[in-house]
Amino acid sequence: MFYLIMPSLESRQALISHLAGCGILAVFHYLPLHLSPMGLRFGGQQGACPVTEDLSDRLLRLPFFTGMSSSEQNQVIDAVRAFRC
Repeated sequence: MFYLIMPSLESRQALISHLAGCGILAVFHYLPLHLSPMGLRFGGQQGACPVTEDLSDRLLRLPFFTGMSSSEQNQVIDAVRAFRC
């Protein structure tokens, strides 16, 4: 997997929107374990791991899959490079 760490939650959301406009699906799916349903059942609380929570807000997963062509890779690279916060 390939990840980008954006400067802020807002910039991550803006990049997701920009990539979607270019036909590229990029997602965030990292949920800090202490805030997962299981973590909350065992006493996890918002603010308990501020660095983890901050990175979770800023992390973006780029598309990557077996058989991804060079052309598709370049489309993702070009779209990320064209993005302006």
